[in-house]
Amino acid sequence: MPFCPNLLSGTPILFKLTFRETRRRRSDSMRKINFENHFTVDRNSSEPVYQQLVEAVLYATKTGLMDRGDRLPSINELSRLYAVSRSTIEKSYNNLRDMGILASQHGKSYYINRLDPAPELKVLVLFNQLNEYTKVVYDALTARIGQKAEIDFQIYHNSAAHFRAIVRRKHASCSHIMVIPHFLDDPEGGSQVLDRMPKDKLIVLDKEVPGLSGCFGTVYGHFSTDIDQAIQELSPGLRKYQCVNLIFPAHTSYPGTLPEAFARACTKRNLVCRVSADLTKDMVRDGEAFIVVSDAQLMFLVREIINSSDLVAGRHVGIVSYQDNDAKKAMLNGITTISSDLKAMGKSAADMILTGVGRHVANPFSVIQRRSL
Repeated sequence: MPFCPNLLSGTPILFKLTFRETRRRRSDSMRKINFENHFTVDRNSSEPVYQQLVEAVLYATKTGLMDRGDRLPSINELSRLYAVSRSTIEKSYNNLRDMGILASQHGKSYYINRLDPAPELKVLVLFNQLNEYTKVVYDALTARIGQKAEIDFQIYHNSAAHFRAIVRRKHASCSHIMVIPHFLDDPEGGSQVLDRMPKDKLIVLDKEVPGLSGCFGTVYGHFSTDIDQAIQELSPGLRKYQCVNLIFPAHTSYPGTLPEAFARACTKRNLVCRVSADLTKDMVRDGEAFIVVSDAQLMFLVREIINSSDLVAGRHVGIVSYQDNDAKKAMLNGITTISSDLKAMGKSAADMILTGVGRHVANPFSVIQRRSL
């Protein structure tokens, strides 16, 4: 009776295991494994039958006796073959599926999906959209984690309904769920889905979610505090202009508390200010400064100034944009920006996953002054 190493604990387990010591030929596509010739249940072993089967499959994939694509018998077939309950076989297969070793496909039963167990850390990453800013967060996250976790990356396109469907389908198999929570169609519905999640799994990025209860991890931008500090730093340049305009659309990923915090910051420094939902051509005139939260608004401003014969950015019209990038460094000889440290956000989230400790972290931000102000 040969010994097979327990691949999970490192201790030997006794098996009546007689897998033929021959590797499959690569041409044998979707070969079906004949367990009756290869594996015998040891009913005298202290190891439960379901675990014997798990260890046998792990041994076979580790040593090359089974390969990716090999098909295993159905639950009913193994139950009849070894005279054990369906629930015992099902428990074995479920364990192997949770490890990533097995997968199932309609009409093909169970098959070998991978040869080594998947990492214990499985992170479901749910971003509202993929753009150059969220990509920075994602790249910093994956660079920090490396091969220590398996990441399932999903985009829910700002839709609470789509978000709900992904969470319902995938949350049970994940050790962590990382979310950038921007629900433009149904903010309340999206927040309710977040609040029902297991908080020990949850890491919320980018902004605070009002009313979210429980102990969860978060890396958030403290936008109300940040805008006050930003106006303080920018006030010498803003004083050149008759009015400071915050263009804040009705549908945006930034928190609704930002306009009020902006108005307070300007009033404290005796700056005339205005909050508008839309940016129109007639607003772009001499003596106006603009703080814009979307790149679409920025491009509108840039086009208007370029097309004007008597407006110069930084002299007649002031421009401040949220979130820095390479294009803004060159645009109109440099756009002044207020930026969250997106790399720090990704790294902080990764550290929570790797350490298993959820914390509330205020993400750092910076003001980068250029010639547009």
